[in-house]
Amino acid sequence: MNQTTRSFLALTKASLKMYYRNKGAIFFSLLLPVALMSIFGFLSKGGGNSLQVALTNHAKSPIAIGLVETLKSVEAFHVSETTEEEAARDLGKGNIDLQVVIPENFGMVENDKPVPGSLKTYFNKAKPQSGRIANMIIVQIVSGIDKKISNTPTLYEVKSEGVLTNNLGFFDFILPGLLSMTIMQLGIFGVAFSFVAMKASGALKRLQATPVHPIYFVTAQAVVRMLVSLATVTLLIVLGTYLFDFHMLGSYLTFGLVAALGILIFLGIGFAIAGWAKDETQVAPVANLIQLPLLLLSGIFFPRDGFPAWLRSITDYFPLTYVSHGLRKIANEGASLTQIPGDLIGMIVWLVIVYAIAVKVFRWE
Repeated sequence: MNQTTRSFLALTKASLKMYYRNKGAIFFSLLLPVALMSIFGFLSKGGGNSLQVALTNHAKSPIAIGLVETLKSVEAFHVSETTEEEAARDLGKGNIDLQVVIPENFGMVENDKPVPGSLKTYFNKAKPQSGRIANMIIVQIVSGIDKKISNTPTLYEVKSEGVLTNNLGFFDFILPGLLSMTIMQLGIFGVAFSFVAMKASGALKRLQATPVHPIYFVTAQAVVRMLVSLATVTLLIVLGTYLFDFHMLGSYLTFGLVAALGILIFLGIGFAIAGWAKDETQVAPVANLIQLPLLLLSGIFFPRDGFPAWLRSITDYFPLTYVSHGLRKIANEGASLTQIPGDLIGMIVWLVIVYAIAVKVFRWE
């Protein structure tokens, strides 16, 4: 091991000790993300009392229309009308308890005689309780309609089928977004405040007078923050898996690579702010000016589908959007790196931009 390597390892070890002497850094890098994850985890387990039913009505008959109105009037149901494809997707993600399909011939009359029809329902095999309760209510409703129309053999019936799904829930959507937020805050605030403090105290200027090249010190600081961020992400995934049943459908390695790329982006933003700011009073306004729009508009806690088209087209290019979308695709859909080329290209472009700016504005004093 040559002298340069030994110096770098010593600087990295010293930087790690320096980081963990800062109690505030430990709080924001570990305790705060764990607290937020716990809040969302318990909220997702609590849920509501309504049974979520997705309804697709292909029939135009008065009986079918009346059935839809009856289902919507059931207090225990929250009924949303949608397509079969969207309902199946929501069932797979765990967003609904039961998918109901009313076929085109339901309630039809030919030669003054009602045509037999079968209502189709699908529930999640992994969480059958809620789906079966909703299905029982629907069976009773359909049986009541059948008895009103005729005393002959059953005209209308309910055919129910369990569907194998990924059993994804609200927490599975939230955790990748929470991890993206953690990565951003560790990168921006962890670097910006500490480097500006050292700049204001003259520590960086004195460092230039030592035999150690300053670039080694900066690299050591970046490595420490990369390790801390990856360790925090790993801890949150472990806790989320064992405490709140988080499902990772993709590769942990792929997930880690995308997370590391996101960490590098926000470390670069932190270095850029630290390089520009003269003291700590300038860091907070700039850091918050960058962070708040990203937090609110990058879709980390809620989908961006409800945004106006013009706003969605702008937020598509946010660095946090690329990071959170990439992590969510891997975790929730099992995507590989080749299946998220847009997110990877976007992150690489941002990586080049932020480090070009950081190099341009960075000052040692």
